[in-house]
Amino acid sequence: MPRPSFYLSKGERNKHRFDFDPLSRYRYLAKGIYEWSGLPDDVPDGFIEEMLFDFGGISAKDDPSLGIVIVPCSPVLLSIYGTPLTWIPVGLANLPPTAQTIMAESDNPVLWIGEPPARRAEIFAEILKQSLISLRQNIIALRQPIAVDGEPGNTTDGLMLMADLEGGEQYIPVIDAKRLGVQVLDLKSKDYTASLVATYNAMDNEILTIIGLNNTGTEKASGVNIEESTSLHQELKITSDAGLKLRRQWCDRINARLGTSFSVGLASSYERTLPEERPEERPEEPPEGDDSAE
Repeated sequence: MPRPSFYLSKGERNKHRFDFDPLSRYRYLAKGIYEWSGLPDDVPDGFIEEMLFDFGGISAKDDPSLGIVIVPCSPVLLSIYGTPLTWIPVGLANLPPTAQTIMAESDNPVLWIGEPPARRAEIFAEILKQSLISLRQNIIALRQPIAVDGEPGNTTDGLMLMADLEGGEQYIPVIDAKRLGVQVLDLKSKDYTASLVATYNAMDNEILTIIGLNNTGTEKASGVNIEESTSLHQELKITSDAGLKLRRQWCDRINARLGTSFSVGLASSYERTLPEERPEERPEEPPEGDDSAE
């Protein structure tokens, strides 16, 4: 009887333990920045922002079999300014036979943000993923700072020791070295967890800034001066304002072309997280007529 496809052996689970998409969290968070309304009923919540995150462009078309559909798109012809003139859908799979006309080239207006945020964040996401892998390895090394070197054949005692460590036992097993012929080797493990966590947090902040979300990097902290903090606040504000303007312009154009009523605005939950502008710190000026400062 064949093994079910969803069952993985222990070796396969270990192999794929860190086989994950480090951008999945940020793709989910990007859906919470803008609120869309007037879309077809079958469009999933956050679909537009997910597609923009991965592909950098979306558009809509009136398909004979599906009606009004919103799809991610790839440019075919570009204007001299680098914006799509014509496009084809991209990222679609397993379409029903009646929906093949959806893949035809179109010149409907495109919501085009250029380079996808996923591509801009890719280098930070890879470092973030590697820091997680290294952090796990370092913690395991600190948890098991010694190795037992024994004679061939003493596998039973070795397995028992491994079971104790994996089970989280809060004691150090004592072994009769003379009877079993073993010796303890100090692995000289060093604690790098603080620097690895700091690396993870730094990469996390970079990606959050790319998609326009407030993060710990925007907070005034020790070692961060007013100019640096203000610059990050401005970057978030510019990102959200420019993104909203671009989306509303597309809504106007696609509504005029297809007769739809798409609209978009900043999500109320997102607006509450935007950092408040902080006034520059300036020395207090003495009141007029006060000569004490002279």
